[in-house]
Amino acid sequence: MSQASTTRRTEGVRVQGRSARVVDAVLKATAEQLGLVGYAALRIEDVALRSGVNKTTIYRRWPTKHELVHAMLRDSGYRIEIPDTGTLRSDIVALLHAITESLSSPVGRGFTRIVQAERAHPEVDSLVRGMRSENMSLRRVIFERAVARGEIPEGSDSELLVELMVSPLVSRIVHAGGEADEHFLRALTEMVVTGARAGAARR
Repeated sequence: MSQASTTRRTEGVRVQGRSARVVDAVLKATAEQLGLVGYAALRIEDVALRSGVNKTTIYRRWPTKHELVHAMLRDSGYRIEIPDTGTLRSDIVALLHAITESLSSPVGRGFTRIVQAERAHPEVDSLVRGMRSENMSLRRVIFERAVARGEIPEGSDSELLVELMVSPLVSRIVHAGGEADEHFLRALTEMVVTGARAGAARR
């Protein structure tokens, strides 16, 4: 079964009652187990034991470990909703705050450690690339809206602007182990907005 078909079953549909409890228990157990043992050593049998859910039930919904961890990351808020505040500046501020919160969460910190330690693992690399691609597609929207509103010039490279917005934040929190305070987030916002308005990101 393809990842896309699994995604259709587990996203965009509000599950009710027992099904919702099963999904919540399994994804919570997956996050906890992943934080304890990492990706390579993660076993669905251990997730089943920790969650109290039958192993066959887990395999029925998520046939592979890759699909299970991907669903957990989506459910955990690691993929962030994109703000629509009406202006580019306030959109960026809101998004940077949300990314900071996500990276600083237990799931965010755990996944970051796994990425740093196990990026060479093909499935971890696939997860990272997949999440990056999804997040990039979502985050580009705030710059595309800014072009439509006339805040930044036509032809601005939205992918480049997303990288300029997010990379310093990830570097500070993930690579340097520091904190992103309000001053840092505001300064980063001003640099991105000023550069974008000046046309520095035009293709």
